[in-house]
Amino acid sequence: MNKEEQGKLVKACKKNDRNAMEKIYNSFMPRMLAVSLRYCNNRSDAEDIVQEAFIKVFKNIKKYKDKGTLGSWIERIVVNCAIDHWHQRKKRVLIDNSELIEENETSELNEIEQQELAKQLSTEKLRTLINDLPEQYRYVLNLYAIEGYSHKEIGKILKIKESTSRSNYTRARKKLLENMRALGIYKNNC
Repeated sequence: MNKEEQGKLVKACKKNDRNAMEKIYNSFMPRMLAVSLRYCNNRSDAEDIVQEAFIKVFKNIKKYKDKGTLGSWIERIVVNCAIDHWHQRKKRVLIDNSELIEENETSELNEIEQQELAKQLSTEKLRTLINDLPEQYRYVLNLYAIEGYSHKEIGKILKIKESTSRSNYTRARKKLLENMRALGIYKNNC
């Protein structure tokens, strides 16, 4: 769907046109479900988050100012709904590992390693590996590495310390690499 089509559909949605809403929903729902699945292990919860997000999209469509893309605006709402969902069902306290992280805990992949890893790792397999991470690690990893939030912003969103966000991110990466090594996807020469 091109930008002009999106503009027409948004205008129609602002006038409560159900057909336009349905077209926007059908166009963006698969992508938004994929976004939601980055935050949930459970497809049913992910679908609920997407439904809640689209309700908010259509309730707030009049606030959409055509800055950026419609898809990005909807995605931000989905991420916020996923975070709200997490807060609502969170039963345990996030691990507060604000102590200093040892240097050997942070291993960066160089460009050649990244390219090799990309060849071996399908999107679905990566999603599965990320979903296998502990919940607090998964949320921080998604918010930082995929959504582009800073650790300070993540701290505010998840109601944790900035240092906890940093350590959870580092541990998420470490755990992800360990899981990849265990599956033979990523081999380290160390």
